[in-house]
Amino acid sequence: MKIGVGFSREREADVALAEAYRKSLQRVSATKADLIFVFYSYDYSLDQPAFSGSLRKVFREVPHYGCSTWSAWSNQEVLEGETGMMVVSIKAPSFEIRPLRVHSLREKAELWSAELSRQIDDSQKPPPESLLIFADSLNFTPGGGFAFLERKFPKTQILGIGTSFSVPQCSLVCQGEVYLNALVGLAIYGKQPWVALLQSIKPELAEVQINRMSENLIIEIDEKPAFYKLCEHLMSQDDLPMMSPDEFRKHMGNLYVVERSKEILSRPQTLGDPYKVISLLGSEMTTGMVAVAQTLDFSQTHLLGQKKVAYTDELAEMHLSELKSNLPKPSLILMLVNSARNHDKERVVSDLSLVRKTFPDSAVVGVASHGEFLGGANQYAAIIMAFH
Repeated sequence: MKIGVGFSREREADVALAEAYRKSLQRVSATKADLIFVFYSYDYSLDQPAFSGSLRKVFREVPHYGCSTWSAWSNQEVLEGETGMMVVSIKAPSFEIRPLRVHSLREKAELWSAELSRQIDDSQKPPPESLLIFADSLNFTPGGGFAFLERKFPKTQILGIGTSFSVPQCSLVCQGEVYLNALVGLAIYGKQPWVALLQSIKPELAEVQINRMSENLIIEIDEKPAFYKLCEHLMSQDDLPMMSPDEFRKHMGNLYVVERSKEILSRPQTLGDPYKVISLLGSEMTTGMVAVAQTLDFSQTHLLGQKKVAYTDELAEMHLSELKSNLPKPSLILMLVNSARNHDKERVVSDLSLVRKTFPDSAVVGVASHGEFLGGANQYAAIIMAFH
């Protein structure tokens, strides 16, 4: 398997596609690719029919898939918050891809997973080794869909991303068509990559009991006012100086509720713990209540965790090392990284530099997203897929 990556910053879609595709082919010394991934800034797809025409004109019959994004990168170049196109050409891929599509996610809600399951069954082939999902993040909510698919296909890796919406519009590409409000699933046959989930928030201490809630307000944790329990947790973890209540609230901004499944599920060739991270919206000292950004699932266990640079780098280095021990020299590494993690200004070392350091001889391709999905939603995380 040979991988070539080409970039273009031309403003016309057909010109940018042609230039990026030509550069990618030069790097694999070929006149045509066998499989293409394309990642692009949203402005190219504002005119959907024209962009679809450009894709068909440039790529012709070569299978191609991708999505809009705020940033994309490879070993050679980085596209960051600007008009641009990245084309990844793969020659003689070690796997086969079959596309699956689901439209109108807002109306279908949880039915997207049942529809994907039906399409996989209708193929009259054994279940795929992996299922990679690109979804319109404005309308896609994973809910219990990933759990449904994992129960139906226990030997299949199921993971994906919600397209980045740092800009007003996000779109997906599948075989010459451009979709909004849709999901594209890529069933991967013949090869199961090793996958590592790199989290940014680390659970601390033991499980906590959330005793009382009202809508999105946590009232009591471990039979104590929620705000004071959070204060107690922070003081037990960090040697904090005396500070004003407002300063303390800012410090509490790095504290999260972690939701972890009670069921321990062994996912094939997958490293990392896919726990859900729930942001705190604010706290009130006088009442002791704390607001959370999402509804809690009381069938899960709950812990408290913090976002720290040391935790982020420690978890990344640990799982990349485990990944290398299982697959020392991958041909291709696909990085799916949350935009918030990718733009974390507190970090000195980037995920790309850690991946390059761990796998200096591998082709690296990355794309920023709104959120990662592996066993559910994993915000502030990165998914690393390593193909032999």
